[in-house]
Amino acid sequence: VSTQSTGKQWYQRRVRGIVTYLCVFQGVKSTGKAAYFAATFPYICLFILLIRGLTLPGAGEGLKALFTPDFSKLLKPTVWITAATQIFFSLSLGFGALVAFASFMPYKNNITRDTMVVAIINSFTSILAGVCIYSILGFRSHETGRSLDEVSYGAGLTFIAITEAVSRMDGTPFFAFVFFFMLFNLGVSSQFGTLAGVVTPLYNDLKIFGKARKELCVALLSVIFFGIGLIFTPGNGPYLILDLFDNYPVTMPLLVVCIAEAISVGWVFGIENFDLAIRDMTGAPCPTYFKICIKYISPVLMIVLLAWTLVESIMNPQQYDVFTNCNPDDIVTGRNVSFTKEEVLPVGARVAGGFMVALCTVPVAVYACWKHMTLKELKECIKGTRQYTIGETTRRGNEVSTVKVNYVAEYGKKTHSISS
Repeated sequence: VSTQSTGKQWYQRRVRGIVTYLCVFQGVKSTGKAAYFAATFPYICLFILLIRGLTLPGAGEGLKALFTPDFSKLLKPTVWITAATQIFFSLSLGFGALVAFASFMPYKNNITRDTMVVAIINSFTSILAGVCIYSILGFRSHETGRSLDEVSYGAGLTFIAITEAVSRMDGTPFFAFVFFFMLFNLGVSSQFGTLAGVVTPLYNDLKIFGKARKELCVALLSVIFFGIGLIFTPGNGPYLILDLFDNYPVTMPLLVVCIAEAISVGWVFGIENFDLAIRDMTGAPCPTYFKICIKYISPVLMIVLLAWTLVESIMNPQQYDVFTNCNPDDIVTGRNVSFTKEEVLPVGARVAGGFMVALCTVPVAVYACWKHMTLKELKECIKGTRQYTIGETTRRGNEVSTVKVNYVAEYGKKTHSISS
């Protein structure tokens, strides 16, 4: 069984890698075309599953569980940490994908409007997906006679709970195809967005590939990521490796990167300069709510969450499911036997997790200080007197010209002169 599972995961990962490469290899040209399908098709699938899910017996119980809050959960740190991590994932914050795609947009673009639209659509999609999933979970609970807590659990929610519920529906082949093709589409779209977030700065900004063709650079990075992904394909991958990555190098580095972004914009670049840049791009000032969040609220909340995460990981070490038994007779006889048990991550695994967190976060600070920040510039940032050039750089053939923009902004007793 382990060999067959490994072979299937190898094949699936190879297919995803090829599709991802085809979506990214030409940069914005191929990514933009792929996005038309990747951004719209999942909604068609969700509405199909929504209509089917709401007509299933037991769907009402699932929706009741979804929209009935348990306020006692708000006292648990893990709930807030999980919620913050989830919003980072759903909005692709800290991965670089949004920044990479935004760099392909025209300079004179209403970024404030785009920000609001993305946030609203993301929230709408999350609620829509929740209604679909919980209506199906309510159906599964109705069919099996078990509570919702027993039929919804972790990674098995998608590949066990929903799969079993779909298999009990009328028209199983059609709904199974819709559901899993939607998952495949979502996985690929997330993957090529993340890959674009890596390719764009390495190729366009750092130019570490020199004059090599972009197609070859994307192919090289795709092969590297494919090789890294192979460590998750063995039969024991989900039990230790997946939990280790999910709890360490995925969660905390996202908080660190987003904290660095907020501090860089709000304090290093300066919220006044950021407001001038928004005025230049959109013709309107940055909303006050955004400026307060960027400079004060967001950094403080994320720092508190990061500290909370570190304390929680030390006080309550992460646990993972250890595979213990797989006796076919238990399934045949209908015995209710758990094939896994929870154990605390080994000390060596936790040390490895901490090393991976450092490996993901330290280069951000080191590169920022080495490339963009001298001691003099740091003092200017602290005093709020550093000056920046704000404007659009355009390329016409081989001639590069900078659109000159001059600003003089007064905030209290400070005067910021921003000119090219």
